[in-house]
Amino acid sequence: MSKIILIFLSLFLIGLFSTCENNNPVPKVYVNFTIYINPSYLPLNTVGGSVYIPYEGNKGIIVTRSSFEKFSAYDATCTYDPEHEWGKVVIESSGISAKDTVCGSQFSLVLDGMVTNGPAGLSLMQYAVDYNPNMGSLHIHN
Repeated sequence: MSKIILIFLSLFLIGLFSTCENNNPVPKVYVNFTIYINPSYLPLNTVGGSVYIPYEGNKGIIVTRSSFEKFSAYDATCTYDPEHEWGKVVIESSGISAKDTVCGSQFSLVLDGMVTNGPAGLSLMQYAVDYNPNMGSLHIHN
């Protein structure tokens, strides 16, 4: 009898953890582009610097330099209510956090887009970033 309970418990846990990644309500869109760290993206020359790229992702993409070698890219769509067409997540003056213009949720751009305040319960959706220091380029994709 204990083997059956163990099997059902294992299947339940596998099902529970396999659906956790699908909880993000932000629509998935195809992203595949490259930017070069040049005067257009000057804040990315400094650790903690962030830029907003309006023409990619759902409502734009925020790119942040977390360390000398690490960059992060986040969709500028709040996870609280992504259906608001007029709202988006914007970079705050500090450059290390961002805030939704409708619900007020705040997100850390240096801590993997996690929620630091407000009604949002999920971190910002992230995209993969490949950094080529020789070219000064960032390939952002999903």
